Amino acid sequence: MSQLYRSLPSLQTLRCFEAAARLGSFTSAAEEMCITHSAVSHQIRAMEEAVGQPLFTRQGNRMALTMVGRSLAAETRRALDYLSQAYAVAHAQAVPRPEMLNLSLQVALAEHFLLPRLNAFKQVLGPVVLRMTSLPDLEEKCPDDTDIALVYGTGDVPGMIVEKIVDEEVFPVCSRAFLARYPDLSLERMPEVPLLLHSQVTWNLWLEKADLPILYPTQSTLLDDIALTIRGALAGQGIAMARSLVVRDYLRTGELVRLFDLSVPGIFSYHLACRSQDVRTQYADQIAWIVGEMRALR
Repeated sequence: MSQLYRSLPSLQTLRCFEAAARLGSFTSAAEEMCITHSAVSHQIRAMEEAVGQPLFTRQGNRMALTMVGRSLAAETRRALDYLSQAYAVAHAQAVPRPEMLNLSLQVALAEHFLLPRLNAFKQVLGPVVLRMTSLPDLEEKCPDDTDIALVYGTGDVPGMIVEKIVDEEVFPVCSRAFLARYPDLSLERMPEVPLLLHSQVTWNLWLEKADLPILYPTQSTLLDDIALTIRGALAGQGIAMARSLVVRDYLRTGELVRLFDLSVPGIFSYHLACRSQDVRTQYADQIAWIVGEMRALR
């Protein structure tokens, strides 16, 4: 043992001192540490003898720290906190960490596809911890620690092995409450009602197929994520140009209503990407579940 540490009190003595200083009572310190009052008194006396002066004075029913005692108590508490944290970190590093799947997906797919099916997905995932990272709409670049990505776009996911899952079709939807405010809504009246527009994807293809002028009502709202346009439609704020996959559940429950029997192909597709072939093999069952669920929503 280093000569520097030979004069230090034992860890038990330091713990007794810290508890008595914090609680202002030898009795309370003894109860907290599950030892006797005399044991605490003995430890404190030994410490005072080592220091060479009193650390406590009695004030009524309390044991008050002396000036030296206050200074020593603060440093003792800091040292014990440091040791406690160091041992906690060491313990955490020694405990085997559970396997974790890092899944990156765009907000619309997280909110309107996976989260409603999360319990079912976790059944397939088993004991693996799921960590979901959200991506902006149409964003296909994923964090470096991504294992699997689920995106709507061109399929250009940098650094990953990509497969197309399914194509998409788009059509306008709204809530029943919104439709009740416009009971005589028709194709011809579309330019008169508020639309929920995507800032990066226009309605032009659908409007052309409907033989409507490419005009957008001034009361429309421009949003930068399809998740928000769907959320706005659910809240009755306007008509959204919806991707069929992310609204299929809402159409089934009646929370959203499809307007007109007219749709156009989406300009992008859904893709699943894996960091490596090993990841693809390791999570084959989970990938098969995702692909099956998405294709079932076509």
